[in-house]
Amino acid sequence: MSTDYAALADTIKIEDITSNNINRDILHKLKNNDESFDSLNIVDDEGGEDNDYYPIDGEDIGWLGYYIGQNTKLQELTYFYETINDESFYKEIYRNKSIKEIHFNRITVLDGDMFSMLGPFFKNNHNLNKISVDECEFGAEAARQLSLAIGNCNKSLTHFNITNNETVDGQLVQIFTALSMHPQLNHLLIGMGMGRNECMALATLCYTTNQLRVLYLKGCGINNEGLDILVKALPNSLQELCLKLNPAVTVDGWKTLSTLFELPESNLKELDVSENNNISDQVVIGFANALANNSTLKRLHLIDCDVTDEGWAPFSKLLCDTSSVNSIYLSNHTLETISGMTIYGMPVTNSIISDTESYLIMNTNRGCQNKQRVAIFKILRHHSHFNVEPFFEWEFKVLPIMISWFTSYNVRACAFIHRCEEKINKMKLSVIHDFVKEFPMLYIESVTRKEIAEYTTLEEELQGDELEEIRQCKARAMRRLF
Repeated sequence: MSTDYAALADTIKIEDITSNNINRDILHKLKNNDESFDSLNIVDDEGGEDNDYYPIDGEDIGWLGYYIGQNTKLQELTYFYETINDESFYKEIYRNKSIKEIHFNRITVLDGDMFSMLGPFFKNNHNLNKISVDECEFGAEAARQLSLAIGNCNKSLTHFNITNNETVDGQLVQIFTALSMHPQLNHLLIGMGMGRNECMALATLCYTTNQLRVLYLKGCGINNEGLDILVKALPNSLQELCLKLNPAVTVDGWKTLSTLFELPESNLKELDVSENNNISDQVVIGFANALANNSTLKRLHLIDCDVTDEGWAPFSKLLCDTSSVNSIYLSNHTLETISGMTIYGMPVTNSIISDTESYLIMNTNRGCQNKQRVAIFKILRHHSHFNVEPFFEWEFKVLPIMISWFTSYNVRACAFIHRCEEKINKMKLSVIHDFVKEFPMLYIESVTRKEIAEYTTLEEELQGDELEEIRQCKARAMRRLF
């Protein structure tokens, strides 16, 4: 016979239904909707943190379920305890609608009863947005029950993590299929083995969501075929992609991945392929070439990869092609971080890497968020003279625009550019000099006509010697025109 916790709640004393002080404090906080108590761990050993609840007997776990069900402030629930088979706990907990995250850590769930009994909670809670399963031992039935529970979740689920778990082949396929029912999913972290079938199922999931922003695939054993399947399916919404520790991918596979940089509709901002010793100079050079016209990627992580200074060299030109002013302007001003610029574990300090790091700093500097401004400072660094000859066909019409271009930015915003103001002033004078030199009559005529008009005005105001002097000046000015 199940306990009617609601009927007993007004008369029961919490001190009489729990076996230790931490449990009592937790039940009091849950009962009183303590706003500071928003995270709860159900653990398999006592003596932990203030939010660790250790259920010693049936009453402990039953009343815990009741007060969780009644609470409106709890936001995160973590299971470190694998033997909660009391149906009354699950019957009560399903009433809770405040929990946003539920985590299963280091537990054995071979039969899946836990996921089955949590089904009503998943279905009833419209605020649940994250499920995490880490370092658990799965059975086939557990994977099936977890998949059913995911399918029952409301459309609030946005984050799903499943990492470092012991499973058998095919279990991830069921889970990916269930996640396909959640097109609003935007964070997916996978840390388990994935073969062709799993990659196909994940690709199907990617096709169904248009909001996936983070995809984390660390140590999944993905090979070239699997990567090719995934690259073709990745949604345009994706902003972060992690492929750390996937040694089965070869040069050809990474070449396929680099095509993401060339897609104009791509929104990828961060790529992490660290800890892959199959990332060679050839691969990294391919990345640099593919990034030539990319304007979205900000962070590229290549930590502990087998790259030498030959592989790093193209990044300096990618970030600032100094061959001409126009080449600098068309360089990559978006990439801000390339982590892992080392050789055999030692930081690279040669001039190529030094230049690359300085360009990355320019791209990152908060005062240079406007990428046109970044281009200007790179131009100032490498060119003291601006070639204006291509603009001569516009004569003086373009001169004010060019002067404005030099002066429209706050040069002090980039403190790492030394003597920026002095360079800008010199370049303004140089531009004016080149235009006047090319079109002397255009400049002389406009200035001289203004001078003659001033002399004419003075003729009406002066008399005697002063008038004669002004008339002589006016005559000299008119001779310059005719």
